[in-house]
Amino acid sequence: MKISNIIFLFASTILMAIPAGYEPGHFAKVLFAGALVQSFAFSSIILFFTHRNLTAKRIIISLIYILFCLETFLFIRFGSRLDPNMLTLALQTNVKEISEFFSVYLVTPFTLVFIIIIISFYILLYKSLTITAEWNCRRKYINACILSGTIIGIALPFLPIGVPVGRNSLNELGMSVRFVTERHSDIKKMIDGIDQIYITESPDKEDAPIIVLVIGESFNKQHSSLYGYYLPTSPNLQKELDDGNLFFFTKAMSPTNGTDFAMRYIFSLKGCEKTDSNDIHSALLMPAIFKKAGYKVAYFDNQYTRSSGGSLDFSCGYFLNPVQIHNQCFDYRNEKTDRYDGDFISKYRNDFLYEPKSLNIIHLKGQHFDAALRYPEHFGLFKANDIDQQTLNEKQKQQVAHYDNATLYNDHVLKSIIDNFRDKNAIIIYFSDHGEQIYDEPSHYFGRGFDTIHKEETIKAVYEVPFMIWCSTEYINRHEDVVKIIQDIKDCEICTADVAYLLFDIADIDFNYNIKSKSLIDNLFIPHNVIINQEF
Repeated sequence: MKISNIIFLFASTILMAIPAGYEPGHFAKVLFAGALVQSFAFSSIILFFTHRNLTAKRIIISLIYILFCLETFLFIRFGSRLDPNMLTLALQTNVKEISEFFSVYLVTPFTLVFIIIIISFYILLYKSLTITAEWNCRRKYINACILSGTIIGIALPFLPIGVPVGRNSLNELGMSVRFVTERHSDIKKMIDGIDQIYITESPDKEDAPIIVLVIGESFNKQHSSLYGYYLPTSPNLQKELDDGNLFFFTKAMSPTNGTDFAMRYIFSLKGCEKTDSNDIHSALLMPAIFKKAGYKVAYFDNQYTRSSGGSLDFSCGYFLNPVQIHNQCFDYRNEKTDRYDGDFISKYRNDFLYEPKSLNIIHLKGQHFDAALRYPEHFGLFKANDIDQQTLNEKQKQQVAHYDNATLYNDHVLKSIIDNFRDKNAIIIYFSDHGEQIYDEPSHYFGRGFDTIHKEETIKAVYEVPFMIWCSTEYINRHEDVVKIIQDIKDCEICTADVAYLLFDIADIDFNYNIKSKSLIDNLFIPHNVIINQEF
């Protein structure tokens, strides 16, 4: 047997199996062992069909190596493999976000060294496949070993003895692709779900308020002076609080750390509790219920506009884009985004709905990485020397300063939204889809890790989110009872996945699938523990 074939067999087996050992916990070694046997079976089958074709072997080993390097980089940098969440994020990424990703995560000394190492190993591996020398061993013994390993590897997951098998790189990729594909099949359920909605109560137009739902992005509330941060990053919101128009919640949590899953929670009626996959609430869309109740609905998104990608659309709003859903959810959607949220609001303020019985939904870029790109230069108030964290170096302090400037700018953007509705019978609900880690805690982590949800610092920075309600003076005068309830429950633990039920209560809408106990302002409201790190 050629030594080059043995190298191919050994290398492909190891490269596919190692990522299975990245799984968290002491169980990883066992998972790696199982994945190793299964990877050997895969490699043997591949080798059987390609042992005489050098080009095919080089292409296959190159793909396996790329997959290994990708999984390794994701694990080192984000604590995650190429799982469904990561694959979804990759599919949602546009050209602008790719350039930002490269500038933040790839143009670093560590990454450059990492790239040099993997290229060097790849060159050695690529050249080793041209070795023509034979291994002096009886061929029948080699074939017997390969055949035995292949049979065991294929049979391993089906053995009744409960052998744990870790997902090698091919298994992980296949599972992720299947998961993302299956999620798109939910669209039919959503289309059918709209027909199952029956409105049982809806207010007269003159009595209904203007409701504005603003969804922030990557907002770590520990960097808001409203929540006690030492720099004045939220002066406008503080003034609204002092004037008695703003109420902020101290224990709001998102069930997820990804925008994609967060948007599904926000726009549907699914809660963070684990429910049966056939639960109708996951297919019911909040804007469609408002439309059926006679409300006008407008959606302004500064990250994702309506795509014509069809089944290839993996944006965070992909489930809202099919014609059957779009037409029954919205009266208006924007077609363009802008670099800065403030410019976006200025561009579309004339398209906001200002009549009673209307719902405006606004999705901002917020403090999405790279935070340095999220605010105009004249909002660069904070510098590295303003950051009082002695354990950080100058570059890290500057990153924190950029984030704080983006938070200051976000405060300005929220004020500009409020100003449009200040003289109306209006109520604005604002919260962030998730947070971000900004070197706040002992681990000095920056960004969003995907393997540390059990750590208190990650929960505080990523899953605990700012949540606030602003009421115009006219709304306060008309709805003193609602305002009193908001004041009383602002320290209750709440889940952002339940926001739709709050909106229904504010809008005086009732329907056949409503769950009143999930509305913060309903007398039947039942606070519940938020289950975090939930995929939809």
